[in-house]
Order: sequence, then structure tokens, then C-alpha cells
Amino acid sequence: MKKFLLTVSYLIFTVNLFAQVAQEAPKNHEDSLKVGWWDPRSTQLGINFSQAGFNDAWSGAQGSVGSIGLGLLFNNKAVYHKNKGVFSSDMQFQYGTVKNKGQDPRKSIDRIFIDVKYASKLTSTTNWFAGVNFLSQFAPGFAYDAKGVKGNKIGNLFAPGFLAEGVGLEWKPVKYFVMQLGGATLRQTFVSDDVVFVNTQKEVTEDGKKVFRSYGVEKGKKVLNEMGFQVVAAFDKDIAKNLNLKWRYQGFVAYAPKTKPIDHNISVVATAKVNKYLNVNFTLIGVYDADIVKKFQLSEGLAVGFLFTI
Repeated sequence: MKKFLLTVSYLIFTVNLFAQVAQEAPKNHEDSLKVGWWDPRSTQLGINFSQAGFNDAWSGAQGSVGSIGLGLLFNNKAVYHKNKGVFSSDMQFQYGTVKNKGQDPRKSIDRIFIDVKYASKLTSTTNWFAGVNFLSQFAPGFAYDAKGVKGNKIGNLFAPGFLAEGVGLEWKPVKYFVMQLGGATLRQTFVSDDVVFVNTQKEVTEDGKKVFRSYGVEKGKKVLNEMGFQVVAAFDKDIAKNLNLKWRYQGFVAYAPKTKPIDHNISVVATAKVNKYLNVNFTLIGVYDADIVKKFQLSEGLAVGFLFTI
């Protein structure tokens, strides 16, 4: 965990230092093509609160319980242009907890998302690209029973974790929307925590043999390597005054070492600014991965908090 945080901190520091140096050089359009320039960079730090309270009469009649929640977020986005090439990095870290009265505290959201990409123009709206993205969580996650009592550990950092590297074509008709088609994409699924593996393993039959897998990773291994086809669509725009909408869809179809159903990953974030620092945000995350559960998993949250832009 410490190594991961140090690596991320170093990457952010390096990107921003490089940006400061690069921004000082260009004096005109011709120079900017040679030296390069950065789009306005955005680093956001946020803290969100949620709370619900009921007196004994309400709780008894309506069956409601009080709760308190706390959420933290960190976003960093950088885009660098030089000649026909564009380098971009997008980091989104979110972590939140909620405590219902009479129950153990649990995570409300836990997400690590890092996307790094280089693209070069073929036409005014079409690029070829090469990119890497990573998805996982920060802290251990647990199963809970109907009464909210904590049970077995079923998730952790790199358990699961998903790393994908791909090359392909992207279509970007406007600045706030892009669609990518990655015809050659490698994906690694990690389950590095043995306890998580034991608690989430499932017995499946493959080629007449019974094997145990957790998040698709076979027993005795830490990583599942797959090759497939990936499609990504992303949107990020202020759709009204003080209202930003950001959504991203990522689909992956594995065709080696075997063909599998398509995996879907959707994230939607709508942020409304009340004033310079106070905001209201809505988050929706949807996941379908047959290796985890053959159902579409949904998580949504609405919170009020403070957002600081650096």
C-alpha cells in the first residue's frame, strides 16, 4: 500500500513539474508545436458528508435507522500536446464509509482508477492511441449479513485489480467526447490476497476438469492473463452553469485464452457547485463481470461536501 501511494505521488509530482517547465517555453503557435503545451490542469481534493437521524417514535413506526457517512476524493487530470501527439493522464481516487446505527461501519465507495494514454492524429477527428489503465480499491472489503454484521473479507488492494494495455483507434469529434476501439488489448486480473481468494473462490468445470477460481484467477496463481477487444466511450462537459457531467463506459471481450461474455464497467459523476467550495455530487457505478457474479452490480450515492481545485 505504501509503495503504491509513493508511486502515485511521484507520478503526480513529475507530471506537474514537467508541465510547469513546458509551459514557460512556447511564445507563439509555431513554437508551441515544437516545444509543446499543456491544457489547463485540474487537481481536485474533496470531502463529502452525509447524515440521517430519526427519533425513537419514527424508527419504531417506519423501521428507519440513523446513519453517518464520510467520503474523500482526489482527481488529477493532465493533457500535454506536441506536434500531432497528445499525452494524457487521468487519476480518480474515491473512498467513503457509512455507519448505520447499531451496525458495523462499512465502505460506501472505494475506487482507484488510473488511465494513461498517448494519441497521435491521423485526421482532424481520428487518432491512433496506445494506453494503460488500472482499476482496484484501497482497503479491505467485507461481506455483511442482513443485520449489518461484518463477515468474511472479499476484497482488498490488488484483490481484485485490473490492468489493461491496448493500442487502437479513437474518434474524438469534440473536445468533451471520445470513443476508443482497442483491437489488441491485454488485460491482467490480480488476486494477490490469499484470504480473499479462499473466501471468494468458486468451483467451475473446464474441459472436463474441476478447478477453483476467484475473480477468474485459477487457484495456485495470482494473475489471469487475457487478450481481447476493448471499447471505451468517455464524456466530460459542463452541461449547465455550475453543473458538470462526467461519464465513462468500458467494455472488454476476451477471446484468448478463451472466449468469455463481455465485461461492462460504467461510472457516472454529476457535480453541481453551490459556491466556490461547496458542491453536491451524484455518483453511479455499474459493473458486470461474469467471473464475479452473473448479475449487473450497481452502486449510487448522493452527497454534499467541499471541493478544492488546485
